[in-house]
Amino acid sequence: MSGQRRRPLPRSPFLNGRFSAAVQEFGIALKKTSSIQHRGNKGSSREEHLRAFFRERLPTNYAVAEGEVVDLNGQTSPQLDIMFYDQSVDFALAAGTTQILAAEALLSSIEVKSKLTTAEIEKSVVAARRLRTLQPHGRTLGGTDIGDKEDKMKVARYFHCIFAYDTDLSESQWISREADRFNAVCCNDHVIDAVYVLNRGLLNIAANVGMLEDTNGGAITNFYFSILNFVQRESKRRKATPYYHYVTHQNRNWFKLGKVSPPEN
Repeated sequence: MSGQRRRPLPRSPFLNGRFSAAVQEFGIALKKTSSIQHRGNKGSSREEHLRAFFRERLPTNYAVAEGEVVDLNGQTSPQLDIMFYDQSVDFALAAGTTQILAAEALLSSIEVKSKLTTAEIEKSVVAARRLRTLQPHGRTLGGTDIGDKEDKMKVARYFHCIFAYDTDLSESQWISREADRFNAVCCNDHVIDAVYVLNRGLLNIAANVGMLEDTNGGAITNFYFSILNFVQRESKRRKATPYYHYVTHQNRNWFKLGKVSPPEN
């Protein structure tokens, strides 16, 4: 049997049916939840309602925060409405009202928009390009071809998304027209991974596929699980965050005990 591919184990229709029904109920609940439907005003509770939405549903080892990301080169990300990281191994530092993450800790992020317009998409793409200039572990971020890299365990990836409460495009052929203008602004560069528009549907920009929302919340369910699956996979393959190297002037603070006097403060 060596070298031969094993047949997959048979699946139980009973189990699949029950699980599918549970996922469908989950999707309907996601679509109807008050925290998602709450639109709020720009700069108020809009983003916090969405953060609460994820906090209540993600496994407890993943944390959700708002803030910025910094790398060892001193580069900073734009302000991120939602940042996902594994709080079992990483943490965010408070700087006033802002939370700051090391570039090696960020797994995924979301920018929240009240309404998608061409101008707003242009702003989002500029911010996303700045995010992708960060260099976790001193390396350029990995892209969609990460599986082809021999040193893939050394390269970090980010899954960056947009969540919009509305769009200025009509429903007629919305999904293809929305994808077209994102691709036009992104110039087909990998800067944004997924876009979800409430009650409209989901775009996977990198794969150039889309899904219209349905009565069962199928698109928002896929949006949620896309983020969950990514952070679970990425957190397992990440190298540890080098917090020691973020300490300033670390080499100047050490002295040989018994050899020289401690430096004066």
